[in-house]
Formats: sequence, structure tokens, C-alpha cells
Amino acid sequence: MKVLLLGPPGSGKSTQAQRLSRALSYFQVSTGNLIRAHIQSDTELGRSIKGYNDRGELVPDDVILKIILPNLEPAGRWILDGFPRNEAQARELQAALEKRDISLSRVIALEAPDEDLTARIKGRRQSLATGWTYHVEYDPPPEKRGDLDTGPFVRREDDTPEAVRRQLELYHQEVEPLKAHYEKQGILTAIDARKPIQEVTEDILQALSPARAG
Repeated sequence: MKVLLLGPPGSGKSTQAQRLSRALSYFQVSTGNLIRAHIQSDTELGRSIKGYNDRGELVPDDVILKIILPNLEPAGRWILDGFPRNEAQARELQAALEKRDISLSRVIALEAPDEDLTARIKGRRQSLATGWTYHVEYDPPPEKRGDLDTGPFVRREDDTPEAVRRQLELYHQEVEPLKAHYEKQGILTAIDARKPIQEVTEDILQALSPARAG
């Protein structure tokens, strides 16, 4: 199974990727986490990405692919989130996967109204230790220091109201059209992300069942 997870900010995309990776023993390939890890480790790719960010420039697609492709093994079971973000990137990803004789098994699109997403993001917290995402009300961070994730748990710098509005605008302009792109390939399933977290997970697992059986 090779799964791609799409969704706007606040839809619970990272949370669902984490839950699915645990439930299915799949490797979660989070573009954001991989980028942060490279920057924090001061790798050559990390320095390159930081340079683009410091100059206010977009990171080229080929640089992003260099980070994520080593984690997309042909024989592996993985869930990719955070890439692609537009149709051009989707084509680049598909070409790179085809060179490795890989095809996506299923694309899951989480959906929710903007007003619900904006309200959710206010309670979002991220662990500095693992990069995992939590919500203060719906999916609280662990309280005991002995748990797997010890934090600290902080609000992301891009979770300001202004940044969230801009993120949603970009999502509708660039990422949302990917649903039609993958629907034409017959591998898209839309999931209502307004439901409780466990119900969303169950809906996704149900959507993946036919592909897993195949």
C-alpha cells in the first residue's frame, strides 16, 4: 500500500497520518517533519532549504523530492502527507515514482468547511520532540513524562489567524484541484473530517480496505 493523504490546514491530516501509521504499521512520510529534521541536523539539503526560506523564496520541487524519495521504497508500506501541493508537483511525484516502479494505491482527501478548520487550528499543538500534532480538546498531548512523546508541546508559528487565512486561500487555489487530478485516476476517496477523530480513522481504514485486499 502506497497512500497519499490530502487535506487543508486544521483537517487533522497529520493526526490521521500518525494514527494510520500506528494502526497499519506503515511508515509516515511527513514532508514537514523531514524538512525540519534536515534543517535541525544542518545537513546539506537542510542548509539549502533554509537558504530559500531565509530569502523568502519557494523551495524548488527537485529539492523536496530529494528529501522524500529515499523514504518511498518500492517494497515499503507508507503514508505520504505534505506533498504534492499543486498539479505540477503531482506530475513530478508521479514521474519519480514511476521510475521506481511505484504507483499510488489510494489518495485520501479530508474535507471540512473553512470556519470549522479555523476554529480547530486555535487548539492545535505540535511536539518539539517528535513533530507529532495534537489538539488541546480533541486529541490532547500526553500528560506523563514517561509516555512515548515527552514534548514540549507548542503552538506552531504559522497558526496565527492571518497565516491560517492565507494557508486556506492557497489550499483552495493550488491543493484542492488535486482531488480532481486523482479522481480521474480512480484512486481518490473523500472523507468528512468534521467527525470525531476515531470515526475519521475508521472511515479511512474502510476506504483503504479494498486497496489493501487488492
